[in-house]
Amino acid sequence: MNAVGSVDQRYNAVLRSLHWLVFLAVVVAVLTIELQDVYAKGTPGRLLMRTTHYVAGFSVLMLMTLRLLARAVLSTPAAVPGANWMQVSARLAHLALYVLMLAMPLLGIASVLLAGKPIDIYGFVLTPPVQMDRALSKSFKNFHEIGATFVYILVGLHAAAALWHQFVLKDHIFRRVL
Repeated sequence: MNAVGSVDQRYNAVLRSLHWLVFLAVVVAVLTIELQDVYAKGTPGRLLMRTTHYVAGFSVLMLMTLRLLARAVLSTPAAVPGANWMQVSARLAHLALYVLMLAMPLLGIASVLLAGKPIDIYGFVLTPPVQMDRALSKSFKNFHEIGATFVYILVGLHAAAALWHQFVLKDHIFRRVL
């Protein structure tokens, strides 16, 4: 049996790259939406933060779509042996992260468009295709914000689990995505 860090136990380079690109896009989305409050409403800095947030969020959606497609066609390493509760927890946490990484951008886009505002992404402007509905927009925005809290929690747990495996269990599971 090969060590977890060996080549055949690592995720495919495409999957590893997509994992870290999604992480980077999420970090940019979080930082820019948090930093927008540094700027007064209507200022170029605030607009830049908001636009960058939209682009990063849309990037998460596109990268996650690619990641799921790649995962469907590329082989993945076998699950690391361990307690059943750990394997079930890992599968559920990954599923929740995948759902959130797809739902968050969709909720954000829907909330902005339903508020009657266009979204500029990569120079392409999405215009509201439906009639404005402020109540529904507000609901989607609230779900988007609640989802962000769950993203913080799950990403934190995901990172903590990886560090636990690396430094406590010493099974080198972290190498699978490096």
